[in-house]
Amino acid sequence: MKKSMNVLLAIAVLVFLACSDDDDNNVQQECQICSIEFDEELGEEATIEFCDNGDGTITITVDGEEETDSLDGASFNEFILTLELFGADCQKK
Repeated sequence: MKKSMNVLLAIAVLVFLACSDDDDNNVQQECQICSIEFDEELGEEATIEFCDNGDGTITITVDGEEETDSLDGASFNEFILTLELFGADCQKK
């Protein structure tokens, strides 16, 4: 009887800890601000913010306009590294 009470108590503690809602409220997006040069001769450059939504998508913000796009199976870090390979200068926000 004592063992079953200990097992029930352990299960109750695990359920209580697993159902905590503080994990959902403290999600912080990882964001990078990237400068991308489009035309070297004219010096045309765009500054774009990329934020990882944590669900396989990113939010792209250009001039205050937001759009959500899929990472198509890549990680956020792989996406940023690819941008940098093509000449973007990215910094953590």
